[in-house]
Amino acid sequence: MTPSVVHRAVLPAAPVYEFALSVRALEGFTPMAGDHRIADGWVRRAFAHPDAARAAAGAAVVAEVGADASGGVRLAVHAASALTPDEATAVERAVADWLGLRDDLTGFHAVAEADPAMAPLLRVARGLHQVRFPSLAEATVYFTLTHRSTEWFAGARRRRMAADLGPSMVVDDVVYRAFPALDVVAGLSDDRLLAYTGNAQRAARVREVAAGVAGLGETWLRAAPHANARAALLALPGVGPFTADALLLRGLGRPDEVPLEMRPFRLAAEQVYGAPPPTPDELRARYGRHIGWWAYVTRTALPWCETPTPVRA
Repeated sequence: MTPSVVHRAVLPAAPVYEFALSVRALEGFTPMAGDHRIADGWVRRAFAHPDAARAAAGAAVVAEVGADASGGVRLAVHAASALTPDEATAVERAVADWLGLRDDLTGFHAVAEADPAMAPLLRVARGLHQVRFPSLAEATVYFTLTHRSTEWFAGARRRRMAADLGPSMVVDDVVYRAFPALDVVAGLSDDRLLAYTGNAQRAARVREVAAGVAGLGETWLRAAPHANARAALLALPGVGPFTADALLLRGLGRPDEVPLEMRPFRLAAEQVYGAPPPTPDELRARYGRHIGWWAYVTRTALPWCETPTPVRA
């Protein structure tokens, strides 16, 4: 039996936004492969029930999203029972965060439009907002698992953890699973985590990082000045610059900083600008606090350009 649709809404999006580009980004978002279903212009995925007690007992909701003529997103929420107004608002907020609907890319576009090398990307990606991890817990565990491992193994281990420990719901005979909360992960013993991490050292790291991020709190990490939030993350055992920047950008949508010195970003810059590309400091000076949007749009949309032609800045 398919749970009823208990809530419908139209979620506004900061212009310019194209839902079809969110779908395209989701199709290429390897860490989340298999967690959502795309069909006939709609996307479905699970979120933990907004009531923490129900989520802890294994309850989830399934959000179904599609394009709306207003330029926003139509939302239908499947749940086993009615949601309170506060719970419905919490689901709306979670979906908006997941799709980056409130992200204001105006400043980024102003800089990128004056950057000739970005023209091919803007032609295919104008209206792209950042598709993020659906929860900070999921981002925290995934990026911790990538330490001294591969993205493939990190994704597989994350999916196994969600399958065993996460809230779930069945809609139209498909099981949709959300990820367990940070306090659930932090409360697991290292022996229990070993089933998902591959070795004892990584198990301890996952537990410690989950506990540390939970202690800082998502609300504070979203609202604190970026430098303060980054410093607090870096002070946690097991969190280095890559994990801190990844959590702030891909988990929380804060675009102020990116580890541009890392190989994937160097290669992306070379594809856009040719060799040698601008240095990380030159890119930071040009894009300022929008550098995260440069990194996201570039790495996401480069495969969409059939034959990107490098243009020197």
